[in-house]
Amino acid sequence: MATHTDPARFALRPATDLRRPNGAWWPDSRNLSDQLGTLFALWPPASGRIARVLYSPPDWDDHPRSVTLGDGRRIKTGSFPHDDTHELTLSMMNGDRRAISVIAPETSADTAAEVLSGFASPASAHH
Repeated sequence: MATHTDPARFALRPATDLRRPNGAWWPDSRNLSDQLGTLFALWPPASGRIARVLYSPPDWDDHPRSVTLGDGRRIKTGSFPHDDTHELTLSMMNGDRRAISVIAPETSADTAAEVLSGFASPASAHH
């Protein structure tokens, strides 16, 4: 069953589902410094602790080297100059990596919901 913290903004496949990307996120704006805290708040603790974030530069108006979260923790961020994958790569404390597809903030709610539902398990997709 997929993990949903806020089905309108975030969906994550179970860790046992190895398809890439592992989840999808629909941020409110194109400001990574502001939005990354929201992703961390939506991230289910059972999925591990995020240590670093790599981002696709075309998705964001800012390109920070690190972001301070609401709890005071500073997370290193980075990118590859020509990365246009529209994904975040989350490096976990245990060394695992999770790919999260970024849905552009200007995407319509219906389209974003359709993309997010693609990360739901068949059993939960009808709810």
